[in-house]
Amino acid sequence: MSTVCTSDIDVRPAEASMVIVHQVPPQLTDRFVELQEEITLVAKQAPGYVKTQVYPPADTNSDQWVAMMTFADQDSLDRWYESSERSVQAAKISEEIGEFSVKKMPTGFGAWFARLDDDDAASGQLPGWKMVMVVLLALYPTVMLTSAFINPWFSGLGLAVTILLGNILSVSLLQWVLMPQLTNFMQRWLRTPFAQAPLLNIGGVLGITALLGCFTMLFRLITG
Repeated sequence: MSTVCTSDIDVRPAEASMVIVHQVPPQLTDRFVELQEEITLVAKQAPGYVKTQVYPPADTNSDQWVAMMTFADQDSLDRWYESSERSVQAAKISEEIGEFSVKKMPTGFGAWFARLDDDDAASGQLPGWKMVMVVLLALYPTVMLTSAFINPWFSGLGLAVTILLGNILSVSLLQWVLMPQLTNFMQRWLRTPFAQAPLLNIGGVLGITALLGCFTMLFRLITG
């Protein structure tokens, strides 16, 4: 699937991510970073590779590092996951640093959901449609508020600069403020399979849909 571009939006195919959670002793952090660089160099040769992101502990009292490898699609990710090249590098990390847990995320939103409880009933694999709904719930009001109240302040700089500054603000709010809080609040709904609790799952969908509807009506009143 190729990238679809219009004058206003850039629609891209969904990516797939593999999130690896490591417990890294403080004295091994430098070596851990070196090993991440090594496995990234190998992964770059794999078809469909997009990027690697490594997140240090969010809490100074924690030794949990999160690495996320993103590929163009699920097939590319699966090929990398099953490859002998990855197995060799993974064994090296396991031997030198310690065991780790892996989660496959069927969308490119893995980093925002990576820190949910590892004892997930679905083997740590969250449904892509649930992640999309949670991201949309945070993204829509953020973009509308920045467009209505922030972007006009920069309109004199031109459309390109205005949109860039608005996106920087929106993404920053999502990364460090909204998504950590929202994923923590919604984690029970995110992690619970439909068959296990159908009412909870239906309630979550209806709740998010209702909130999006309320946001839409509110912003219609504000923006016309």
